[in-house]
Amino acid sequence: MARFEVPESEAVLEPGEVNVEVAVENFTPGEQTEVPRREQLANSGNGQHTHIILNNDPYFANYNAEDEPFSLGELEPGAYSAFVFPSRSFHESVKSEDAFDVVNFYVGEDAEGADFPLEEGEPSIIYSRPKGTYSGADAERIMLDFYLYNVELSEDGYRAHYTIEEEGSDEPVAELTMDEWTPAFVEGLDSGTYTFTLELLDENDERVPGTFNYTEREVEVER
Repeated sequence: MARFEVPESEAVLEPGEVNVEVAVENFTPGEQTEVPRREQLANSGNGQHTHIILNNDPYFANYNAEDEPFSLGELEPGAYSAFVFPSRSFHESVKSEDAFDVVNFYVGEDAEGADFPLEEGEPSIIYSRPKGTYSGADAERIMLDFYLYNVELSEDGYRAHYTIEEEGSDEPVAELTMDEWTPAFVEGLDSGTYTFTLELLDENDERVPGTFNYTEREVEVER
């Protein structure tokens, strides 16, 4: 499991650089994940790590050991939600009901009382992968991965919906609706710029409200 040490939940911080510390149990940062899937996907030479997602922006990859501060950068006044979970060396999340942690905090006293992007108890889906640029062999098989918060997927309930669109095209390259918490994979994308969209849908195929429940990421593929 992973947990934040600082800041404390709903703390009020001064504007500027914000540092966190991530403690993990039964998980070793820096090690290569010894499973066959590692050879099939984009893999980090730095090994296992944690993903830190702040206000649904692309994740920070934190390779630090416990008690080493990790910077979230210079933060402007506002309400923030930070979500953390362990990641295998090939960036697949460790999926468990107690493997993650989330901390809500304010930057600046004027922000106190504002709504957090990730409110406790709200069904939410956390986008993780894909991210960035995939080149050469890494572009042959691209993983789609996400994390669940306060929600379970099922055939007749909540579902995850991915759409992949190529820049300049009017039609999606692919769409996928998932009713299980598991990664998916896309193969055969040509070189180009793609937009990956992830949504959390309810039993009526309506998007569930929430900052994290609709995410777009631009991804480069270089074959």
